Amino acid sequence: MKTESRMSEAVAQWAGHLEAIEAEGISAQAYARREGVSAASLYYWRRRLKSRQPSAAIEAAPRLVSVHLGETPEPVRCTLLVAPGVRLELMQLPSAAWLAQLAAAVARQVR
Repeated sequence: MKTESRMSEAVAQWAGHLEAIEAEGISAQAYARREGVSAASLYYWRRRLKSRQPSAAIEAAPRLVSVHLGETPEPVRCTLLVAPGVRLELMQLPSAAWLAQLAAAVARQVR
C-alpha cells in the first residue's frame, strides 16, 4: 500500500508541475531550470499522464441528440389593396423597407 501511496503522491506532484507550466505558458525547459527539476522527467510525466487520460478525439466526439420539431406553421399570406382595382396577393409578409418603396412608388403614380 505504501508503494501505491507514494505513486499517487508522485503523480500529484508531477501533475502540479505540468499544470503550472500550462498555466504560465512557458516551456518545460524554462520551468525545469527555474524550479530545479529534470526536464526529461517533466517530459516523461507529461507522456505518462496523457496516456492515462482518454484521447481528446474521444472526448470531442459529437453526441447524437434527439430533436423534436413542432408542426410547420402555415405560410402567412398577405393581401395588399394598393389602389382602386390594384390588389397584390403575397405568399409572405413583405419587409418594412419593401412596403415603404411600394408606398413611395404608388404615391408618385397618383400625382
